[in-house]
Amino acid sequence: MTDDAPEPDPRDIATAGEYVLGTLPLAEREAFQRRLLNEPALVAEVARWETHFDPIADEVRPVSPPAKVWNNLERRLFPERTAPAGSVRFWQWLSLGSVCASIALLALLWLGQPGPETERNLWVSDMVSADSTVRLTALYDETDGEMRISVAGQPPAQGRDFELWLIQGDRAPISLGVMPHQGQAAMPIPEDLRILVANATLAITDEPAGGAPGGVATGPIVAQAEMRRI
Repeated sequence: MTDDAPEPDPRDIATAGEYVLGTLPLAEREAFQRRLLNEPALVAEVARWETHFDPIADEVRPVSPPAKVWNNLERRLFPERTAPAGSVRFWQWLSLGSVCASIALLALLWLGQPGPETERNLWVSDMVSADSTVRLTALYDETDGEMRISVAGQPPAQGRDFELWLIQGDRAPISLGVMPHQGQAAMPIPEDLRILVANATLAITDEPAGGAPGGVATGPIVAQAEMRRI
């Protein structure tokens, strides 16, 4: 590569990070691996992410939750499941690890690796559709009142958009805006809404292009998840 080599596509940078973390769906991972055979710039980007994550991996220490935590989750989420407990726990750990890795990637993409004196009040919501074709991760920073989002998976149908909503208690859902079909975006949260973000629920609905008419949701809920402090 020369000094005049073009900058990598931001989407490829993010995809390379997800590839290194192992959070890409199988079909996307296989497609990315095929590209690695013919695109040296992608290989270099993967190597850069591996170098970036190496120090973080060294600091990770496994922590086993109390047995009652998984027992309660199993009863609530899989009441009729007959698979052996060990098998259930394996897939739960795998799913949880994927979610945490996505959150870590989003935080690094937007905030960079924090220094020892960095202190931020962060909230995260990881929304996945029932068929796992749509995923939206939102990271909210109380320090600056900005929400960063990462959208992946199948885009909405032609003439439709995904819209993000803030749901707090018995209040009517509040639109936070129309989402990009893919990639990352930053959304400043109005000051009068910032107090509502903590412990709220975020939801995505499928709306007409441009968003719900009159600011009232009309389409089905694609995915939703609570905000959690990290």
